[in-house]
Amino acid sequence: MHRLFAGLALSFAALLNLAAPSKDAPAPKGTLVIVGGGGFPADVEAVFLRASGGPGGTVGIIPTSTSDPDGALKEWKEDLEKAGLHFVALDVRQREDAENPQFLAAAARCTGFWFSGGDQNRVGDKIVGTPLQALVLNRYRAGACIGGTSAGAAIMSKVMLTGDDRNGKEALSEFGVGAYQTREGMGFLPANVVVDQHFLRRGRENRLFSLLMEHPTFLGLGIDEATALVVKEGKATVLGQRSVMVFDGSGLSQQGGGFQNLRIHLLKAGQSIDLESRKVYQP
Repeated sequence: MHRLFAGLALSFAALLNLAAPSKDAPAPKGTLVIVGGGGFPADVEAVFLRASGGPGGTVGIIPTSTSDPDGALKEWKEDLEKAGLHFVALDVRQREDAENPQFLAAAARCTGFWFSGGDQNRVGDKIVGTPLQALVLNRYRAGACIGGTSAGAAIMSKVMLTGDDRNGKEALSEFGVGAYQTREGMGFLPANVVVDQHFLRRGRENRLFSLLMEHPTFLGLGIDEATALVVKEGKATVLGQRSVMVFDGSGLSQQGGGFQNLRIHLLKAGQSIDLESRKVYQP
């Protein structure tokens, strides 16, 4: 048994070298279900469960962001078992948990993963850069579904908004290059795509305006509450009750502390955008 876990530890350590895809790597086969927080509509939940394998599938719940992990695990266990899916608690409370071979072996069986809401910095502190991150990334590339809400949406980006401004406070009055803090996220989305959540409901336009001034080639996705973006094969489709605001910085020019030529789309349920070409599709 000790030899088995030693072998698993070596295998999962090797995954860290595989986590970053090459430029020629094939597109991920999995699905992302990115929820803006403030509600989890039944049609969005149904898409997540179906993409996670449906009845007989196995979903790993990662409650690291939330202040009530026990409550989140209990609720998900009941919902998954009712829907006929298997439940796995991936309860990372210390960074060492994301390196535990027994823990990783359980995660390797999952056909879907869910990141709870709360504070995305907890995922940055305890999961980013660990074997668990590498494993989940590779499961996604192989076909697993990754879902998350609120903070669980923010972690989808490679460049992740922390939720704080340059002074370390949660504020929306700041504006301009460097106005909002970022750190490395889980990186399920392309490296030049960034997500913000609770977007229109909480008036967070300043955050993506500022981030695109810092990274003009980025595509910013502001997902409103009770709304999701479902990403499959590079195409992101809006699902749910409200809307997604898209900021395309590919033509952005800046002068005198301001900017021009930023393309903005407001997408409703059924509309889609190709994350590479940035072309918008109607339902």
